[in-house]
Amino acid sequence: MRSLTHALCLSTSLLTMIGAASAPAFAQDAAPTAGSGVSNAEAFGDIVVIARRREEAAQEVPLAITALSGNALDQKGVQAVEQLRDVAPGVNIGAQKRDEAQFYIRGQGPGVINAGQRNFSSVATYFAEVPIPVAGPGTFFDLQSVQVLKGPQGTLFGRNTTGGAVLFEPNRPSDNFEGLARVNVGNYDRYGFEGVVNVPFGNDLGGVRVAGQVERRDGFTKNILSGQKLDGRAFESMRVSVLLRPAPGLENLLIADYSNRDASGSSAILRGINPDAQISPNVIPAALQPIFDENFGPGTKIPMYLGQSGTLVPIACTSASLPGCPPGGAFGAFAAAFQGGGFGFAPTPAVLGVLQQQQQLGIRKVAYEGLNYNRAQNFGITNKTTWEVTDNITLKNIIAYRGQRTDEGNDYDGTVLPLIAQFNEYTQDWQFGQDQFTEEFQVQGSIADRFRYILGYYHEKSKPAFDPKISSNTFGSLTTRAVTNTDTSDALFAHGEFDVTDTIQVSGGYRRTWDKRKASLSQFSTPTGECVLVDPQTITEDNPIGTIRCPINYKAKFSASTYDGTVQWKPIDGVLLYAAYRRGFKSGGFNLPAPTPDLESFQPEKVDDYEIGIKADWDVGFPLRTNLSLFYDKFKDVQVTVPIAIATTGIASVARNLGKQTNKGVEFETVVVPIEGLTLSGFVSYLDAASDITLPFTPAIKGRQAVYQPKWKYNISGRYAYPLSDGGEIALQADFSHQSGTNSPDFAAPPPLNRFPGYDMLNARLEWNKVAGSKFDLAAFVTNLTNEKYITGGYPLYSQIGFDSVIYGDPRMYGLSLTYRWGD
Repeated sequence: MRSLTHALCLSTSLLTMIGAASAPAFAQDAAPTAGSGVSNAEAFGDIVVIARRREEAAQEVPLAITALSGNALDQKGVQAVEQLRDVAPGVNIGAQKRDEAQFYIRGQGPGVINAGQRNFSSVATYFAEVPIPVAGPGTFFDLQSVQVLKGPQGTLFGRNTTGGAVLFEPNRPSDNFEGLARVNVGNYDRYGFEGVVNVPFGNDLGGVRVAGQVERRDGFTKNILSGQKLDGRAFESMRVSVLLRPAPGLENLLIADYSNRDASGSSAILRGINPDAQISPNVIPAALQPIFDENFGPGTKIPMYLGQSGTLVPIACTSASLPGCPPGGAFGAFAAAFQGGGFGFAPTPAVLGVLQQQQQLGIRKVAYEGLNYNRAQNFGITNKTTWEVTDNITLKNIIAYRGQRTDEGNDYDGTVLPLIAQFNEYTQDWQFGQDQFTEEFQVQGSIADRFRYILGYYHEKSKPAFDPKISSNTFGSLTTRAVTNTDTSDALFAHGEFDVTDTIQVSGGYRRTWDKRKASLSQFSTPTGECVLVDPQTITEDNPIGTIRCPINYKAKFSASTYDGTVQWKPIDGVLLYAAYRRGFKSGGFNLPAPTPDLESFQPEKVDDYEIGIKADWDVGFPLRTNLSLFYDKFKDVQVTVPIAIATTGIASVARNLGKQTNKGVEFETVVVPIEGLTLSGFVSYLDAASDITLPFTPAIKGRQAVYQPKWKYNISGRYAYPLSDGGEIALQADFSHQSGTNSPDFAAPPPLNRFPGYDMLNARLEWNKVAGSKFDLAAFVTNLTNEKYITGGYPLYSQIGFDSVIYGDPRMYGLSLTYRWGD
């Protein structure tokens, strides 16, 4: 216990005439203004969530949920997705690119992460009830709420997940003429603007809401070779929402959103270099292994480079005869390497000097060749149509189109050495693009006011937007990777809730999912355009090197049934007890490329989830809320990934299914208003997420905590608001959070490289709302007040490839915000 004292599809509008139900949840402000003698509902408000695909108060849903209103996000200074880790129990966020975070909930996180490969995560992200690939910059403006749903979401939501879901709900057009204009300035030359204009049509016919955000900030990490400032922020986003109510009971909401990012890219800070790193096993064919045994002795480790200070031979030459390789194929490559000094590149003074240089530079300076950059566009159109056919039957249709485009240049190893880097070698604007179409139809209804149900169909299709070209430099070999992914998912689902008595309810759901997946991979020499991809299916004893082939095609089908059941009981007003069982499923997929034939694909992951909890508002003379949940998850065929380097390909995450894993833990949240104007809140969570078996050569080690999963997290927050006689308010907000250390994906690295240290985070905000009785709000804010140095992710590949580089979190940030609000 010592650690405790740490979401352009033009709508067909098929249902504009026959419709579909309910608008997204409206998140009320959670900031209380009253104290002793005031009811909890008045003190706390209650955020409305859509965890069961209809509007409900969060305290009425038998599920562990952390929900924050847009106002609460502002007060806590949450301006980027990675900051959610500090305000939600049971949630962590890892990153391989700044501003593109991957969610981990209750020990489950992203799946295979490869350049150009579509990722199926254990935690799905939704925007306006539509799955999105990533919630990056340009998401956190004009939001109603962010809702974190914990545990498997396998019956009601579009995509099956075993860990949870994160819902971003934008504000809908209101019936008032209103809006705001906000200017932000801060250190590192930060400046930004946010604007919202809401215009109603009148007569309850709907309205238009236009919102936008522009943000610029210099990077805080300097490249001493190029002078570039890395880790900067530069994006602009816009959202237009049109709400129509053409007839009583009929509603149509159209949301068009667009964001563009053109930032300086992320810094990778070198932590270690491994002189004994071995070449990935698939690179050196078994038939050639005797060469090493004869020259260096049986079992000698093989460094990652061939040749020393004389002639350096790219590892790619050991797998194929390519332009620029020594004559004689693989054997000629080995001979040339011997002449160049052997196989010991890593221990040379130049390489060790790179590590020493980085240690002297610290974590806010690097020395790379070239320029890093991170460009992306995300856009979409979502149409929701609702028709209340009768008092007891509502039809709802959600149809959406989303597009994603990316282009980036990154030096992953954090050195001037040609180890692992990605760049755009072609004239096309984007390296990768994916288009997604989704259609969801629901019938919601009730019978005799005691039974509520939802019946639905979900369809999703994702396909390449164009032929991708992702260039990389892998150990001196310049190659271009072309990956295409076409995925189709269809599902039928049903959910029901029955009130047994006035205080007891049973609920449950069933879903049947059918997934079809297709993918292709090609790898070309960037200088010549020749195919350099070895098909692992052609590797035999007679052909140990394999056959060069482009493309290699993959396809598979996966299907599963998921279901859940919950019993809830309200023994007294304000208190809800529940017990739930959920069966979760995450689709299988491919390894692109597969280093060996047996690793070409991996199977679905399944989980049996058990949760009990209590949500309570207590009458103790002042407002007090306590929420407690305990969970126990048994996983089968858990998907675990191992990063490896494959000749002519680059870094690849190879997924495998391990046998079993058990995740269990407890989460507690509380908020109290002891006196008028003062709100105290906090949470604590404990997670034990460890494999039940040891799977050799993977992070699945019996008893070892899953990667990126802190055992302990806690948060303490306080807000004091003092009312002024002119109608204004002075408010001080402070938030302190802690998370314990986590395991690195590099399970075989020596300490301390096999761990990411725990850290503390302190944020503060001082507000003067309605300045001098006006419509202006002024705020001063600071995040990471103590300038904590902490790791959020990176490329820990010390044991697999020979280097360990990490991404550090933001340093101390501070600034001012001026907001002007108007409205009826």
